[in-house]
Amino acid sequence: MNKSLDIKNLKVAKRYAKALIEASQDNIDDVANDLELISDTIFKNDAFRMFFSHPVISLSDKKETIKETFQNKINKTTLNFLETLLDESRFNIFSTIYDVFKKERNNLKNIKILDVYYAYELDDEQKTRLKDKLSNKFNKEVILNYQKDEDILGGLVIKFEDKVIDLSLKTKFDRLKKINL
Repeated sequence: MNKSLDIKNLKVAKRYAKALIEASQDNIDDVANDLELISDTIFKNDAFRMFFSHPVISLSDKKETIKETFQNKINKTTLNFLETLLDESRFNIFSTIYDVFKKERNNLKNIKILDVYYAYELDDEQKTRLKDKLSNKFNKEVILNYQKDEDILGGLVIKFEDKVIDLSLKTKFDRLKKINL
């Protein structure tokens, strides 16, 4: 995809996400849950995704499908937002809007999401200590997503946003190899 098109979509997505956050101040967690349900239902299902992106299918059919699929499952704010996206031919950037919304919501709620890669499973005490240390370091509530990665040999690699904290044995060994050359 064209990079300038991506930047344009990101700018538009930021405007929509900001508007949704403003509209959902009283129920922002409910809207976040709704968006996750929509993402899981529509954008992880090829048939749904193709239905909503097909130009021949009418706007009214798409709106009716949204209502039938999510009626009594999502709140009115979210349903109105989806209809607005359809009306303004912006449904194709829903995933980007959702990503921006999650980041902004987490900022508002003082939450930081971190991915933790490990070679060997951490016990509950280690996970608690790590969470406490990272919460103190960032002065935020942290949510840790754990993923096994045997390539790091031992230790941890922590990724967030576009940053990496690499405490892995593999990196330490690689540094030693460079010194011994």
